[in-house]
Amino acid sequence: MIEVHPEVHASEQTHHEKICTCHQCHRSFRAKSEDQFCLQLCDRCFDTHMNLQAPVLSVHVKARPRGRTIG
Repeated sequence: MIEVHPEVHASEQTHHEKICTCHQCHRSFRAKSEDQFCLQLCDRCFDTHMNLQAPVLSVHVKARPRGRTIG
């Protein structure tokens, strides 16, 4: 059984009071979100991390010369 008390207000804590050290650049910061806190990244490194896109891979293949057999 769960009791609900109207005077108790639950809210999501989005700003962590604990000062952390950035895993990437080693600067001190206070996380503004749970994701930032879990990743241990300062604002700048977190923004960079969130805006990363998958690198475009390109493959260059040399054509074989015609008429010759490789043996």
